[in-house]
Amino acid sequence: MLNKLKIKTENNIAKEELVQIRDGEICEYRLKIEFSQPTRPSVYSIIWEEDQVDMYGFWSSKSFQQHNLTPEWGMRTNDSGVASGMPLVCVYSKANKNRLTVALSDPAIPAEIMAGVVEENGCVRLQINLFSKICPMMKEYEVIIRIDRRLIPFYKSVIAIKDWWTELGYKNAYVPKGARLPLYSCWYSFHKRTIPEEIIYECKIAKELGMETVIVDDGWQTDSNLDGYAFCGDWEICESKIPDMAYFVDEIHKLGMKFMVWFSVPFVGFKSKNYDRFKGKYLCSRPGVFASVLDPRFPEVRRFLIDIYCDYVKKYNWDGLKLDFIDRFLLSEESSTEYDKMDTVSVDVALQRLLSEATLELKKINPEIMIEFRQSYIGPAITQYGNLLRVADCPNDAIFNRVGSLNLRLTSGNIPVHSDMLMWNKNDTNESVMYQLLAIMFTVPQISVRFDNITDEHKRILKAFLAFWRNHQATLLDGELELWGVDANYTVAKSTKDNESVTVMYQPRPMTVESGEKAYIFNSTGEEGVFVEVKEERQYELSNIFGECYATGTLSAGINRVPVQSCGMIYIK
Repeated sequence: MLNKLKIKTENNIAKEELVQIRDGEICEYRLKIEFSQPTRPSVYSIIWEEDQVDMYGFWSSKSFQQHNLTPEWGMRTNDSGVASGMPLVCVYSKANKNRLTVALSDPAIPAEIMAGVVEENGCVRLQINLFSKICPMMKEYEVIIRIDRRLIPFYKSVIAIKDWWTELGYKNAYVPKGARLPLYSCWYSFHKRTIPEEIIYECKIAKELGMETVIVDDGWQTDSNLDGYAFCGDWEICESKIPDMAYFVDEIHKLGMKFMVWFSVPFVGFKSKNYDRFKGKYLCSRPGVFASVLDPRFPEVRRFLIDIYCDYVKKYNWDGLKLDFIDRFLLSEESSTEYDKMDTVSVDVALQRLLSEATLELKKINPEIMIEFRQSYIGPAITQYGNLLRVADCPNDAIFNRVGSLNLRLTSGNIPVHSDMLMWNKNDTNESVMYQLLAIMFTVPQISVRFDNITDEHKRILKAFLAFWRNHQATLLDGELELWGVDANYTVAKSTKDNESVTVMYQPRPMTVESGEKAYIFNSTGEEGVFVEVKEERQYELSNIFGECYATGTLSAGINRVPVQSCGMIYIK
């Protein structure tokens, strides 16, 4: 039985019950709390200890480049809520096996799951903090705590939690075909300098290289390229930049590409005409970005945002929206207490209503509408609405992109995970470009370079990569994912479907290819050569960074060292 400790006692708890409802390698406990009166609960914690046996590292959806188990006085912490992460952590072994996966059935309630080493007894202390941020008033609360101790690959225990949430009713949004195809983003390549003719020119090349959608990012609504988000909130097309939006969209559609547009959902800028209109209906002020954050608890605020999105999609035939900064909807000391004018006092509930109402109305206009969310609003409470999940901004950072994309793959089910946009210096090496591409192999590529500012060889590399990616899309996005070296930011990733596999080796290790398995193995180790083990004699082809075959040969049964070029590929037939 878990030990429980209430950190604070002002919860007006009338009755509490913690009952084990499932035993074995997967344990489940149901916690029920009844309050003596409607209460906005303070932190309620459950703490227990596990012998630290074969426990090596800590994983969560927010783990990037630091995986060690810290002391209990500086616990590794994973916080979650509607718009941030998910209540799921995993403690794993050196062999990347699950030792302890902990999750909550309610991914919407603000919560923390923590783990740390107890110095006195060599145990790992686990702590769950419910109601870790301001919550709505409630008379009762119920949640299931799931603890998975199966000695299986850690990624399988993580994927199992996503499946569990689905069984509990958290269904992913419908995924249109366009959400699964490579796209071109204007953010890194143009920033706020939105120039339709130049974007159309870039899209002509993007289409030839294998991209099917363009995202027009921040800048379309203002002629200022400075001042953060000072001019967000009016959402009027800046005619000095885009004199004819209908023409702009039509030209992109003529290329056979789809057209998406960025919105910073919560921000109303200090210099916008709408700023005074919403005074008293802001959650907080953000002077650093020259804007305030709208309070979605007011129905008129939600209606304002939804009408803007629907009007634009209907008027200009936009194919999707990039809804940014949803994780900025947070209560503060500035937040309104005029509860009689709100239809909920919970920001999380209001956010879910905003997204539910917006997506419902948008799908009536366009059933194939694409809606992009990004880390860290990635959990099952919010993927009911977005159908495209992107890695958080990490320009020219292949390691962060690799870790972020693979973490998202484990927890997103059938929602297509997109890389952060790729950009690079025009003078960079061919190998450096390919390292970035190989880092995002198992996600949908987003590209954001100016094609007139990179070399022809860079374009050849990109075209060959996207051609391979599209030809093997089903294996890459829908296959069974296997990961090695989580503590080293994933040393190898492999996806298999219908006896076809694609592997990217980020660090050297022997790879086994099963009988009958058609295998593509990419060398992203930075060195020449890979080790491959086969059960019987097999034929192979070697391809270079441009996707061109440069050698063939035969593998003998056993372990073979194959001289695959850096960033090249071996295809085992």
